Amino acid sequence: MSKEEQVVDLKFAAAQGESVEVCFEPVGTTFSLSDGEAVFLRTAISNVASLEIVSWPNGIGVWVPYPGDYAIIDSKGNEIDTL
Repeated sequence: MSKEEQVVDLKFAAAQGESVEVCFEPVGTTFSLSDGEAVFLRTAISNVASLEIVSWPNGIGVWVPYPGDYAIIDSKGNEIDTL
């Protein structure tokens, strides 16, 4: 992402008292979240329309255009992975 491009943080979270696996494809990076925990996908706002998000009981699949410049951020704002 260039410094001029606007970015957005998209939140993926487990409901209170529940657990969920969030998988970022096509690389397969997966996070297990529980009881309100969340991760955020940081990307250029221009990429949002190209994301494919699929959900099923206890799972969320997030397909990003690849290759790309994506960061996974934890609830404290720390970058924990890149795609």
